[in-house]
Amino acid sequence: MRSRLSLVTVLVYVAGALPFALAAETMLKPDDVIAIVGGEDTAATAELGRLEFLLLRALPDHRLKFRSLAREGDTVFQQPRDLNYPSLEQQLEEIGATVVVAQFGQMESLAGGKSLPEFTAAYEKLIDRLSAGGKRRVVLVGPTPVSRASPALQRFESLDAYTAAVRGIAQRRELRCLIPADAMEPRPEFFRDGIHLNENGLLEIAVKTAQLLGAGKRSAEFTGNDELRLADLIRSKNILWFHYARPQNWAFLNGDRTVQPSSRDHLDPSIRWFPEEMKLWLPLIATQEQEIWKLAHVLGPKK
Repeated sequence: MRSRLSLVTVLVYVAGALPFALAAETMLKPDDVIAIVGGEDTAATAELGRLEFLLLRALPDHRLKFRSLAREGDTVFQQPRDLNYPSLEQQLEEIGATVVVAQFGQMESLAGGKSLPEFTAAYEKLIDRLSAGGKRRVVLVGPTPVSRASPALQRFESLDAYTAAVRGIAQRRELRCLIPADAMEPRPEFFRDGIHLNENGLLEIAVKTAQLLGAGKRSAEFTGNDELRLADLIRSKNILWFHYARPQNWAFLNGDRTVQPSSRDHLDPSIRWFPEEMKLWLPLIATQEQEIWKLAHVLGPKK
């Protein structure tokens, strides 16, 4: 199972960037579509869905949607995709994103302090792309800290500088931003490999993040069967989205093998059945989301 959700990915930084009173308010609006962009931690975020669970439970009538556009290996410099794969801008338009949560900086910090100006400039340009001229609300998440016991700790000697750079970008652009290093102690028991958080670490960040978003101080524990079912529905929905957004056979779908017979109708080769078949994922996702919202409404916000 791929589910190592990095709940560091979502939202909000208080110290210096915004007054505490503002940060304590929810920035989420009814019917928001929240897109998650970043590397391995953010790709893992959507799979388990624990932050999604917390926000849906706290804001049950907002009918929030969560979509992951993150990929392992993505950086502020490059987001490599297969031939003809839509750009981030195109994907954000397609899903109707209104909020974008972006997390970058940990892997980029391995290039050292000499590359910090390039990182900052690239991140600024990426934010411009994600915000679509101010049409979308962009939230930054600082780099995940590295465990103090990690054998790779010395390789991340510039991580603090990159974290400070993300903090500075958020302040200059008046963006909300979560700095994970401010929200948790990088203890070994929070990491699965010394670099990436395990579910204990992810939960630690999720609770603090939900509080900063205005969800209030709510327990992240499952206290009943309905809450367990809500978590299961979220995970199932995210699996459906994963298969739609990251098809394993992209080359046959829209890449460099679209002329292959297996990509076309066996009776009429002018008909491409594969793209139409992929669209069948969307009603499955929509149906699952209706169940999620219905159950979240029944649960209501928990104290």
